Amino acid sequence: MRIIILLATYNRSHLIGETLDSILEQTYNDWECIIIDDHSVDNTREAILNYEQKDRRFSYHLKNGKYKKGLSGTRNFGLDLAKERGAEFIQFFDDDDLMHPKKLELQLIPFLKNPGLNFTLCQYEKLVHEGNNWIVEQPRLQLEFSHLGDAILTGEMKMNSLGPLWRSDFIQNFRFDERLRYAEEWELYTRIGYKYPNNYEVVDEYLFQYRKHEDTLTLGEDKNYQRRKTSAVSRIIILEYLLEHKLLTKKSVLFLANTFLLYQYNPRLIERLKIYVQSHNGFSRKIMWYLNTGLIIGKLYRKTLRRMAHWV
Repeated sequence: MRIIILLATYNRSHLIGETLDSILEQTYNDWECIIIDDHSVDNTREAILNYEQKDRRFSYHLKNGKYKKGLSGTRNFGLDLAKERGAEFIQFFDDDDLMHPKKLELQLIPFLKNPGLNFTLCQYEKLVHEGNNWIVEQPRLQLEFSHLGDAILTGEMKMNSLGPLWRSDFIQNFRFDERLRYAEEWELYTRIGYKYPNNYEVVDEYLFQYRKHEDTLTLGEDKNYQRRKTSAVSRIIILEYLLEHKLLTKKSVLFLANTFLLYQYNPRLIERLKIYVQSHNGFSRKIMWYLNTGLIIGKLYRKTLRRMAHWV
């Protein structure tokens, strides 16, 4: 059963060799690693060339102009390449992290017992850069939930792209939203979790190491404003998706209500939540009371602030 590893890279020539070495150490051998470069300006191409010459299972691809700049476009390009090559399973990976030698082998086993699974999931270690050393941390994450979408949306479940081993004909039905420069994983996996809330299996082993260092994308000092902007947009995208597919739950209504009442005040979206709750069974009167009361308090609060501004 062929596993295609989709490895996104950008300016990591100093780290990608360790990542590719960890892939070479896999105990499961029927894999191909497609490396998609988002137009690096360092020596990434030269570093990868050494591995292409060493093992034909590695292949380098420069992202073409059909896909937007950023991780979402890079992964979507990879998904299209994997589809052309008839992948049976897909493993996303990053250019600075490390696979445990048995990651592919152990996460493939549940599919042998249940071929209809959408994906398998594992625990992971953190490698934290402190001075000249890497400190290994082993957070114990809860990975099994009765409703996957609720757990990802609310942050109870920390699911990144490196953990899942996907059945290819399942994940090919989805794409990362290329409008998003951050939170693209959270947005996509939330959508998947609501449409398919429980068809996965956990391999309760630490099967990859995730590096946290000063060059990690999510730690960029000058990009906080973009993260905040993307967070706002991604939550609206999720709301629109759940409304369109009639997938809202009690937890998602309350989470999104808090978002659009407390953090990104948007009474129009609260009104849309109210209409949904009124027209669908299974929601208590307390939820409608919360939405109505929140709107009233929000309007009064903003009116008070406007008046106070004139007093200053």
